Amino acid sequence: NDVLALSTVIRNMGFQTGNILEPAMGVGNFFGMLPESMESSRLYGVELDSITGRIAKQLYPKADITVAGFETTDRRDFFDLAIGNVPFGSYTLHDKRYDKHHFLIHDYFFAKTLDKVRPGGIVAFITSKGTLDKQNPNVRKYIAERAELIGAIRLPNNAFLANAGTQVTTDILFLQKREKLVDVSLPEPDSGLEWLHLGQTEDGVPVNQYFLDHPEMLLGKMAFDRSMYGNEKETTCKPLEGESLSDLLAKAVENFHAQ
Repeated sequence: NDVLALSTVIRNMGFQTGNILEPAMGVGNFFGMLPESMESSRLYGVELDSITGRIAKQLYPKADITVAGFETTDRRDFFDLAIGNVPFGSYTLHDKRYDKHHFLIHDYFFAKTLDKVRPGGIVAFITSKGTLDKQNPNVRKYIAERAELIGAIRLPNNAFLANAGTQVTTDILFLQKREKLVDVSLPEPDSGLEWLHLGQTEDGVPVNQYFLDHPEMLLGKMAFDRSMYGNEKETTCKPLEGESLSDLLAKAVENFHAQ
């Protein structure tokens, strides 16, 4: 469902052909779901694991696939679209261009990818809710200086239960790279930068302001997660009873407007 949602939004934006990057591609789940209208695109992938990367090379022989860490790649302002599921964890990578920021792995993937896409290019990533919901806004400010948030969809914590066996709250983010850096330190009202900050639900649960302003993009109900080692500050997005996630997702993807 999530992969289909990504390709649907990108198709609705009018994307037809170009240079497509899938970092941390695994065996190429997103390459395999590209619609026919995009099949003349040039595909580029990066995969750290040598076995998985070699499988991807066999599956997509026409694609340019690098079997190495993302930090070893250096192409800039080249891709029209970057799409994928960013790795997540509490560790950093050494890459001298970004070392001073001390990015955790998922934040690093956003930063590096934004340098790889050309101005006007799209980054469409599935990421943990931490990107939008962490208390410290510094990473969001870094991203906002370089890209406009087209929109986001928050998936409930059971979205990946069937195929990954995990209950995590994830977001699908769509970013469009800016022509040049902008100052986001003093945002004007209605500037589109409300997503830099958190707000609270009626129940007092912290959540990114974007989802308070666009409740139709929150495909569940935010709550404190009592199951996370007893840490009552941890939050989760609970599924809505009696609602079909695929139906909610289909409605949500129609709300994106970009070219």
